[in-house]
Amino acid sequence: MSDFSTFIPDSLEARLQDGIQHARSLGAEGAEAFLSVSRSRKAKVQNGQLEDLTVSKRGGLGVRVIRGGGQGFRTGLATSTDLAATDFRHLFAQAWELSALGDEDPWLRQAEPSGIDDLPPRFDAAVEAITPDQRIAWAQELELQARKASSKVAAVREAAWSDGSGASLLLTQKGVRTPDVWTSCSASIELAVAEGEERQAAWHWDVSRRPGLDLAAIGAEAALKGERKLNPQRLPAGKYAVVLHPEVAVELLGLVAGMLDAESVLKQRSLFAGKLGERIASPLLTLVDDGRLSESPGCPALGTEPWDAEGLPTRRNVLLEGGALKTYLHTLKTAAEMGMAPTGSAGRGFGSQPSATTFNLFPLPGDTGTDALYRLAGNGVLITEIMGLHTVDPVSGDLSVGASGLRIRDGLLAEPVDKLTFAGNLRDFLTRIVALGSDLRWYGSSAGLSILLEDIALGGA
Repeated sequence: MSDFSTFIPDSLEARLQDGIQHARSLGAEGAEAFLSVSRSRKAKVQNGQLEDLTVSKRGGLGVRVIRGGGQGFRTGLATSTDLAATDFRHLFAQAWELSALGDEDPWLRQAEPSGIDDLPPRFDAAVEAITPDQRIAWAQELELQARKASSKVAAVREAAWSDGSGASLLLTQKGVRTPDVWTSCSASIELAVAEGEERQAAWHWDVSRRPGLDLAAIGAEAALKGERKLNPQRLPAGKYAVVLHPEVAVELLGLVAGMLDAESVLKQRSLFAGKLGERIASPLLTLVDDGRLSESPGCPALGTEPWDAEGLPTRRNVLLEGGALKTYLHTLKTAAEMGMAPTGSAGRGFGSQPSATTFNLFPLPGDTGTDALYRLAGNGVLITEIMGLHTVDPVSGDLSVGASGLRIRDGLLAEPVDKLTFAGNLRDFLTRIVALGSDLRWYGSSAGLSILLEDIALGGA
């Protein structure tokens, strides 16, 4: 695999295998090592002047030891950032000691070795070849493009180019070995626009696995976001047709996916507990998480990996189909406890136990253009920002959030509106979908699109 050994040398891997064998000699039923390392570089400019140029490295190791018991298994977890240690036997011994203190779990499982890395490379050597001068130039170009897009850009608080690379590896006593190596590039800008005495802040960003980001588009989008906030008006309280901007839809669908974590379902901490097979959303909505999604123009496939964090091959999981809940997101443990098939959805940091995650989360697009959605909305509201989704009650779905956006008048975008409030239930967002846009847009490893909702009660300040 391209350059994997420059991140995780064979000698380091050998010391980890030695530690696994040492844990087994102590009596461990199982032993695992999860290692992740990365390096990143960033250039930041402010109002045309270089403000910061940084290089950083990070790395960490987590070892998990599994102790058998009469009613199940106990686990112990120990971590270290000292990857140059001559051996890791002491770390596995520490995890072994800690495993005696935990509660027994009858559902703990480990993966058998399976699958191969048959995915296109996630590592691009061109990222490693980027020079500090190029980073600075791209950050300055981003600021220039934002200023070219709008004469109302009054200040640029930060324009930044970042790139990085890294690798991860899971090893287990069963023979699981999951090497992965990757690169990424990102550009972001935070600016202020002004008109008379009115001033508003905005930011935008994009990310890819390789160089070639459209700096003009990023700068123009940030400037447009700012312009759309200038001189906001009050929205009379009432019920409106609402169009969610793709960036808002990403947040909403990510919240829904988080509630499909099987661990939360088992603990009755999810709105969707006991809803498997039931329709929980509009029949227009199909939501997919695909850990093997191919990179393509407009789709960076940043979450694509050959294996999940337990060593299972990743897969395409249809979470909602035609509005019906098709599956929860499982680790091996929750799949065993619920009697379900594993979904290859485990993630983990070097200091944590495996937990369910998403890889590339996206809705299937509709066939309606954004202008057509605005016409369908008539005299409605385009929501471009929503604040407070993290406060949604995960059990009841009740929420009270703030929002801002633009009035839609006679099917056309009109004046900005802010200080909006929506108090209701997450189900309202899901069941009142009447049209989906064709404008699927990726924001990192999740995608959104414009969504038209009917009869949404909004309050104005």
